[in-house]
Amino acid sequence: MSHVSDFAAGSRKGEDVRHRLRERVDELLGKCNQMADRKRAVGAEAGKIALVAKKPAAPVVEPLKAAPETPVDWPQTARAEHRALVLEGNLLHRKVLVRALERSGYEVDVPISAAEAIEAFQRCPYGVVLLDCDDPEMDGFRTAASLRLIEGDARHTPIVGLTSNAGQAHRKERKAAGIDNYLLKPFRRERVDAVVSRYAPTRGSGPAPALSALDKDRVRELQELAGDDAALLEELIQLFLTSAPAQLAKMRQTAEDEDVPALRRAAHGLKGSSGQIGALRLQEICGLIEALAGTGSLVGIDALLAEASLAFERAVGELKLLATLGAAPSHAAGAGSDATADMGRTAAKPNEILMAEDDMLIARFLSSSLTAAGFHVTHVRDGNSAIETLRAHNFAVVILDINMPEADGYQVLAAIRSTVGESTPVAIISSRHQEQDILRAFDLGVDDYLTKPFNPSEVVARVRRLARQAALRA
Repeated sequence: MSHVSDFAAGSRKGEDVRHRLRERVDELLGKCNQMADRKRAVGAEAGKIALVAKKPAAPVVEPLKAAPETPVDWPQTARAEHRALVLEGNLLHRKVLVRALERSGYEVDVPISAAEAIEAFQRCPYGVVLLDCDDPEMDGFRTAASLRLIEGDARHTPIVGLTSNAGQAHRKERKAAGIDNYLLKPFRRERVDAVVSRYAPTRGSGPAPALSALDKDRVRELQELAGDDAALLEELIQLFLTSAPAQLAKMRQTAEDEDVPALRRAAHGLKGSSGQIGALRLQEICGLIEALAGTGSLVGIDALLAEASLAFERAVGELKLLATLGAAPSHAAGAGSDATADMGRTAAKPNEILMAEDDMLIARFLSSSLTAAGFHVTHVRDGNSAIETLRAHNFAVVILDINMPEADGYQVLAAIRSTVGESTPVAIISSRHQEQDILRAFDLGVDDYLTKPFNPSEVVARVRRLARQAALRA
């Protein structure tokens, strides 16, 4: 009986505890609800006060000393879409941005204050307006709001904010001011083009067909590299169209022979050249084949090879169209020379470059870019030729691929460091981007490492830096 009574007493005690807990929870919930109601009431009242306080100092009105009562009716000119208004407080940022826009075919107006920008906007229409949102004197947000007030509902000029802040709060502020897009500082040419081309087509790169198989950014780089020399553009395309079928055939043959290392090398080579020309789908498939061969397996290789052939055929039509659109008489001299050129035995000048690259398309890209920048390029196609050439002549900079016949880039780099020493800067440009490959190159003494596909402007800038370093060492 004592056990029963103990059990009953325990049950009553448990009920009492649960009852007290429920009461405590109800009490706490009631307090939370009361606090939430008070906060909502205070927040609503504060919001009303804030709205009232903001109205007298509305940013869209204050800068407009001579704002029209009705929106401006601009004269419609054909030049408007390629006219840009740039308001940027930092001189260096301003020069870079203006130069990028001018190279894309824009006529650029550069006022020095928000008031001048507003006055310029009232005088004529613009294809795009770019406003500094970081400089408090430029006050891009208030300026943008003023421009929206000027143009009213009849027109919507694209406005791009210039900022180093991409946070969520900043985005909301841009949207509230009527800013359509933004550019992050520091500015890069390709990013500037990518943003402003959404609103008006850039004119600096020549005509471009509608593309689906080719990457538009790579096509633009091709056109910029060729400039007015359309024959160079056609030559680069023909190099790829001539070499790619042979590389595809080699991949099929090595797969049939189950020669996995040879298949991997062939896929690696085609991956680099297809990426550089803009055939990114073909590049992607070749990368998959290379990775598969790296595992030692050929499972599924037939389907990948068939997809690679299809991707190549899709790219062929667009590349031929691109070459036809750009066809024009060439006025450029040879961009580079073979190893058989007369190199002499004199000391290297600061602009002399040795390039070891077995892919002729990549070599032509590099040679054209460097020659246009004022360098003289000596080109060899294998590692042994590079070593022999270096024994006969000094160079300001040496550029190496890793995958080359006879001696690879690592062997050439090791030979340079063991014979020439550290005085000659060496850059590797390779489609190998694995950490172990890059670390091995730096362990052997490379000065710079770039991956394919590369940006020609970046290559020129890095080579120029290495050449300056070589001159300082000398």
